[in-house]
Amino acid sequence: MLLTAGRLSKVLQLTLAVIKPDAVAHPLMLEALHQRILDNNFVIIRCKDLVWRRRDSERFYAEHSERFFYQRLVEFMSSGPMRAYILARENGISHWRELMGPTKVFRARFTSPACIRAQFGLTDTRNTTHGSDSLESARREISFFFPDFCIEEWMEKEEPLFRSGQICYDHQNYIHTLSSTPS
Repeated sequence: MLLTAGRLSKVLQLTLAVIKPDAVAHPLMLEALHQRILDNNFVIIRCKDLVWRRRDSERFYAEHSERFFYQRLVEFMSSGPMRAYILARENGISHWRELMGPTKVFRARFTSPACIRAQFGLTDTRNTTHGSDSLESARREISFFFPDFCIEEWMEKEEPLFRSGQICYDHQNYIHTLSSTPS
């Protein structure tokens, strides 16, 4: 816990968010999803566009290798560009998962019609987004997508500076040091 602006508040939690190839293929959808992230009070710590080779997809989804959907998922995730984010927010993992909604698009449309997957998803594989489901998976997935990013270093150095208003992130993921002297 941190003491910020005279009140006790929680430390920001990092999570991985991925916009899948089905959404990245449509620039207006990609922009709408990016804006949804911002509108829901997430701080974008890092963002990058990338294309996976098949072996990248196989490594990332190795835990599902025995599941019936594995081959379909591997092929889809290596079918085109995607966008990966490191997002921060208090309870970031649960907030991102709630914003995404249920994995199954049909269920999402009936149980959570305002969620991302209900509004933009096509099928259970082409469901627009991915997000970490726990602190452990967030650590593993962030390091997979952003191998040069050190979570511990960010939590120790940047998170307290951000929370105290000494740095901010712009929409291109650049860190700005804010001056404490008036202009």
